[in-house]
Amino acid sequence: MRIIAGSRKGMTLKSVPGGRVRPTSDRIRGVLFNMLGNLVVGSRFLDLCAGTGAVGIEALSRGAAWATFVELSPKGVATIKANLLATRLMDRAQVICGDARRKLAQLLAAEERFDIVFIDPPYGSDLAQTLLTWLGEHPQLLQGPQLVIVQQLARETLPERSGVLRRFEERRVSEHVLRFYSPTGDWGEGRW
Repeated sequence: MRIIAGSRKGMTLKSVPGGRVRPTSDRIRGVLFNMLGNLVVGSRFLDLCAGTGAVGIEALSRGAAWATFVELSPKGVATIKANLLATRLMDRAQVICGDARRKLAQLLAAEERFDIVFIDPPYGSDLAQTLLTWLGEHPQLLQGPQLVIVQQLARETLPERSGVLRRFEERRVSEHVLRFYSPTGDWGEGRW
C-alpha cells in the first residue's frame, strides 16, 4: 500500500498487524481523490473507521490542511500514528481511539469542523447508516463543501437522503461503491 499522489507520492504505508483491517485500495483512493479534485486542498478532513489511515494520509499528501482519524482498534491507531510519523505528517493530524458513533458528538462539542468526512465502516454492519444518520442530523459539524463520502460494497444500500444530506453522486469501483452526500446535493464551490 502506497501514497499515490501529492507531496508524499510513492511512500509506503504499513498495514495493521493481524490482517483483520481491510485498507482502502490504491485504485479506490485514486478514483475518490480524482473525483474530489481541488476540494481537498486546504480542507479539514475527517477519516472515520480509519483503519491504516491511508485515506486521510492521502488527503494530507494532496494538500489537506488537517486530518482527524477515528479508529476503534488500538492496533489500528498505532498503525495510523506510525504511518503519520513515517510520512512526516503528524503535525497536521489528530488520531483518536474510540467508537466513531461516540467520537462524532465529542468532536462537535469540541467545536471541530470538517469540509470532507470519509466513512469506511466494516462491511455488512449498520455503522454506515448510523454515522450517516448522525451527520445528517448534526450538519453543524460540516463546513465548506460539506461533503460526506461512504465506501461500501456495491450490494450494500444507503438511502438517497439522511436528514439534511442528499446523495448526489455514486461511483462503482469493482465490487465497491463510493456514495457522495451533501446538504446542497452537489459538489459545492471550488471542486475544479
